Amino acid sequence: MNVKHCILIILLVSYYKVNAQKIYTTEEGHIMMMTLVDDKPVKAESHKLALYLDYDSKVVNGVLDLKTLSTDIPEINTILQEEEEPLMLRFTGTIPSEDFLSKQHDPILFNWLASVTYKDKTYKSVFKTTLTHFDQGTTISCLISARGQVLVSDTGLDKLIQGLDKTLEVQFAQLVLRLE
Repeated sequence: MNVKHCILIILLVSYYKVNAQKIYTTEEGHIMMMTLVDDKPVKAESHKLALYLDYDSKVVNGVLDLKTLSTDIPEINTILQEEEEPLMLRFTGTIPSEDFLSKQHDPILFNWLASVTYKDKTYKSVFKTTLTHFDQGTTISCLISARGQVLVSDTGLDKLIQGLDKTLEVQFAQLVLRLE
């Protein structure tokens, strides 16, 4: 092998290392919310949670259109679907871990402070979060799972849906894949 071939191989390997995946996105994350409505348990789910992770800064941004939530109470589904204004819920938070996608690790547990925005109101919420590593041969994955409570009064959802309890229990899980 001559010097030109060696230089070309080094440049190609360097190019692919420099251009490694840094932004992870999903449009089909799963989220579940539980609360009481008129003292009866209600579960709302959506598979349209969009998550964006910037791996350099470890910032996660999430977006959910509340109109994609589905409950077992037709009246609530109708209220959400017929609302004319956008029902976009956004949240952002930083994962306090330097490197959770390039090497194997034990589960990382932390309290994740997230800023949540709904209808131009922003408030802070803390989610108990776990990052679980999966090594799948050609891919490295990490499951981000989070659970926490949100005060309904912070969201204003009590004005939209009558009889809501004071808190919403929120949980979501999303797999982040890194291709090797």
